Amino acid sequence: MSVCTNNTKARIEIFRRCFSGLPQVYGTYDPATGRARQVKEPVTDQVILNHLSGKQSYGVYLLTGDKTRALAVDFDIDDIGKPVAFVDYACKYEIPAYVERSKSKGYHVWFFFQGAVPAFKARLVTSRILENMGMEAVEVFPKQDALDTNVTYGNYINAPLFGPLVAKGRTVFLNMAEYATPYTDQWTFLENVQRISEEKLNKIITAKKWLSGNNHRETPAPVYNDNTTGQNTSRFGLPPCARRMLAEGVSSYQRVACFRLAINLKRIGMPQDLALIILRAWAGKNQPVNGKRIITDSEIKSQTQYAYSNSYRGLGCELLPISEFCDKDCPIYQNKLTKANLNEQYARQ
Repeated sequence: MSVCTNNTKARIEIFRRCFSGLPQVYGTYDPATGRARQVKEPVTDQVILNHLSGKQSYGVYLLTGDKTRALAVDFDIDDIGKPVAFVDYACKYEIPAYVERSKSKGYHVWFFFQGAVPAFKARLVTSRILENMGMEAVEVFPKQDALDTNVTYGNYINAPLFGPLVAKGRTVFLNMAEYATPYTDQWTFLENVQRISEEKLNKIITAKKWLSGNNHRETPAPVYNDNTTGQNTSRFGLPPCARRMLAEGVSSYQRVACFRLAINLKRIGMPQDLALIILRAWAGKNQPVNGKRIITDSEIKSQTQYAYSNSYRGLGCELLPISEFCDKDCPIYQNKLTKANLNEQYARQ
């Protein structure tokens, strides 16, 4: 099939502006076996068209010399909470980031740049964000700062919009404002992505809080603090019970659990729209008993709205849905236990 229509040409041009790299080599894989291989041939329009139509996948080697036009962070786990948190953290520094559902599992978060920027600057800013979030093990593409005699090609990453997977909701970009559903028009979305300038990277890197050294390491994402203890219950902000509930789902009292989770997400500074995305993903992990249904989107929205529209201070530790996930080593639990023991002693005096 040849590239002929104006619409096809326009899409290929948009695709190339977003996902261009080394022009003489690309990666691909066999959808049946998953076996990957390198193809040392020019990246022609036909190669792109084959990818978009599903004939042969295209993997882009983003690193060209010491420059890159895009960067991808590979969250190789089916938990949207981590990429959402990463996007939220990047937004604090006015860095636009976009979430793609990957081909098999997990998510890719993409940065797009204004022209080619030094790869080491893009990687430095990204690695610092991951470091400050305690997520240093996450892969970043490109994986190197520059090509040299030891690194001829670098590593490729599978490009988005691979024909047969698009209809399955894979390799597509997600609209985070619409509960992480795929953009209806992926091409209009890609045509209008915000791009990051090298000047923006320079400002972030040279800012004092981004200087190297432990004394200048940036403060991690907001942590949850129990006012009665002054102790943090989690490096990532959520108390142990909330972390377990989000990771495992619940089997009963879903609306109560949703409400309390929303309160905890609000406490750590999570915007309401992102909290909705996280709770929607959480609902998919629930396994209701006694023939009950999973909590609906409308119920998630209403419980979250209640949590965000009022100043709730209660943690709900005494409630059955929460107490089932209680961690006896949690500072909040220990503090309440200490208070209970003191009250009992005073009562005996």
